[in-house]
Amino acid sequence: MTLRVAPSNTRTQLVESACRLFAAHGYAGASISSIARELGLSKQALLHHFGSKGALYSLAVEQAAAAVLQLLFDAMDDDHSPEDQLEAFFASYQQLLSARPAAGQLVLRELLDNALTTQVGGAFATLLESLVATVQATERWQGAGAAGALGVVTQLIGAASLPPSAEATLHARFGGATVETARSQCAAISAELVSGLLRR
Repeated sequence: MTLRVAPSNTRTQLVESACRLFAAHGYAGASISSIARELGLSKQALLHHFGSKGALYSLAVEQAAAAVLQLLFDAMDDDHSPEDQLEAFFASYQQLLSARPAAGQLVLRELLDNALTTQVGGAFATLLESLVATVQATERWQGAGAAGALGVVTQLIGAASLPPSAEATLHARFGGATVETARSQCAAISAELVSGLLRR
């Protein structure tokens, strides 16, 4: 059997594909064989290229978290208040979830499943720590400590990430027209939720 090894310039595309698979099935639900098959590689080629399922998962989480973290950095303008920065971030996050739902789904899955086998670091940890610090800088949440700010962050990420993550289930239950209408309202609902939680 001839092994198909992906060229290095397609590595990012392979990680993005793996991100979608892990987002859809979770770490436990996505076998290395099914990932290899979906990526058009042999299992041996995938393991040669990435080392292990855990390493591929870590790369996928980091790539997804880096995309979300870039949105936060883009929103962090010194001329704007932390409240404005977070509102801008969550508006951009909603747009990312519409364009690339797997990124948000995978961040949410990792928050729920804690499947990373090594100490969480990199973009994923920086994303969480930066969001908590920015919430702590708001007038409403100053003095609430990391626990209060973390509560706000997890509520907002969860509320933003759940609708696109549950879309297939909701579509099967309520139909496409209802889900489409709900999708169009999610951004407005999210903006109200963000503003309500961040401002006095």
